[in-house]
Amino acid sequence: MTTRCLELVVFKIKDAGKAREARRLAQQAVKLYDGFLSWAAYEGTEDASLFADIVEWRDLEAAKAASDMVMKDPRFAALMKEVDGIVTMSHFNMDQKIAA
Repeated sequence: MTTRCLELVVFKIKDAGKAREARRLAQQAVKLYDGFLSWAAYEGTEDASLFADIVEWRDLEAAKAASDMVMKDPRFAALMKEVDGIVTMSHFNMDQKIAA
């Protein structure tokens, strides 16, 4: 049985408009990556220069393989150009989930 993996990336951006557009292009590209399940994109409410991405992968191996691919994929170049620093990037396995 594979364990789904959540990837959390919080990063600073240079220009919110350019970064938002570039991120949407990157989302279209990553949909084709093996093991991709979902990508939720967030923007800071108190700090407009902060973006957060929550990406769900089939397993940790798929997440790690995608990390290598992103660095070489030209469809991510515009987004990488707008990144002004990574605050955190980590992978997580679910402990428990509750819903309303």
